[in-house]
Amino acid sequence: MNLIRATISVFIVLLLVSVAAGWEWTSAHQPARLATASHLVLGLSAAAGVLGLVMIWVRRPDRRVR
Repeated sequence: MNLIRATISVFIVLLLVSVAAGWEWTSAHQPARLATASHLVLGLSAAAGVLGLVMIWVRRPDRRVR
């Protein structure tokens, strides 16, 4: 089970790295209004990724993994 969670975690971390790269790219290559919209979408994607990591690794009160 830990191998599966680790694999999913690596994938999510790679997605978060691409979000960071996208954030930098939109800041440099888009007008301010479009960059703001892109930052909103990228921020939501990053939040979903972090939430996914938390959901994968947090244990429930009954000691079972979600």
